[in-house]
Amino acid sequence: MGSSIERISLTVNGVSYALGPLEALDDLREQILRAARAAGGFLNVTADGGQRLTFFVTAATAIAISVSTVALNSDTADGTSGRGAGDAFSDYEDDDIPFDII
Repeated sequence: MGSSIERISLTVNGVSYALGPLEALDDLREQILRAARAAGGFLNVTADGGQRLTFFVTAATAIAISVSTVALNSDTADGTSGRGAGDAFSDYEDDDIPFDII
């Protein structure tokens, strides 16, 4: 079986946020549970684009966590191929590229 990663999405009061790859499911659960038990607290996460988000969580806050498994292409870590259709280099042979690749 190929490589895969888990992608986490957080929905807070009906608004969904794709989270960054370093967010951990167990840590999110712990932060949410701690805030709800304390009658209010902050949940700090990083969105997929790097934006830092902070939510004030209370017992009345509706939060859903969803996890999806994404298969990765073996060529690159993000699952996209470095060469292929739409690639700037796909029309050239190795010795035929009209510029130097650094």
